[in-house]
Amino acid sequence: MLPAACCALLSAKRHIGLTSVRFFLLAIDIDGDDREQINIFAQRHGFDIEVIDFVSPSFEGQALGRWPASAVARLYMDEQLPSDIGRLLYLDADTLVVSALDGLFDIDLHGKPLAAVDDFLMAFPRNMDARIAQIGMGPNSRYFNSGVLLIDWVGLRRRNFLQDARNLFFRDSSRYDCPDQDALNVVTEHQWLPLDPRWNAQTGILAFISRPAILHFTGPKKPWHSRVQWMHREAHRFYKTELAGTAWVGFCATPSLLAKTRSVLSHHLIQMTKWRKHRITQRYFEAQQGSAQV
Repeated sequence: MLPAACCALLSAKRHIGLTSVRFFLLAIDIDGDDREQINIFAQRHGFDIEVIDFVSPSFEGQALGRWPASAVARLYMDEQLPSDIGRLLYLDADTLVVSALDGLFDIDLHGKPLAAVDDFLMAFPRNMDARIAQIGMGPNSRYFNSGVLLIDWVGLRRRNFLQDARNLFFRDSSRYDCPDQDALNVVTEHQWLPLDPRWNAQTGILAFISRPAILHFTGPKKPWHSRVQWMHREAHRFYKTELAGTAWVGFCATPSLLAKTRSVLSHHLIQMTKWRKHRITQRYFEAQQGSAQV
């Protein structure tokens, strides 16, 4: 995911006009060659990437399910990142910024430690109710996707939310299907600000979002895979272009003609067979646009 993470930072750099911005890469278990490639990539594109080395803690005796140890890395950001940060925009490695970010940093958080976008499961109350009950949240609580987080860094650190999330997770790690996301939702329950879905246009809701600003490639199929989804074809071109001429040139696969044809057919087949699910999702997230913080 390292090439994807660097591309995410590059996309953010190209869509922000603020001058006092620092770009951090929370790098997990990288070696000297990786660090060199990060520097080459950053120099090529004219910006600085500050690498924060994250050494995975011991998870002996803890069950992480299908997730790697890196899945809880963001729960340790308070121990890794500098304290002299005003606002922090956290981006998962599988995101791309496609529209101006400046307005996002101007949003009034109303004293809350973070702002986020509803997870796509919020459109399906039965599924969501089961999830929040499993992880210990109250009925009718909202649940955010943690792939994009706008954070009041001082406030979050002062109130020890990340430490609380770590402690909560490791008390009973088998309870959480999405380690850091579940834990963060529990400890900040009713204490986060909903953002307009355009700031975290997850794959399952992208078709219903007007003016998406940050694309989030949720699910197993990513734009750099050989069987890239039709809706992510432009993102595929971005990775292909920006990684050309680097040591990561092979990261973004080149789909065959057959794979491209299958992608188009699959896209239309899904539209026809899952129209009811899409309609439910559309109604929910269209309602959020305009009612949440723009």
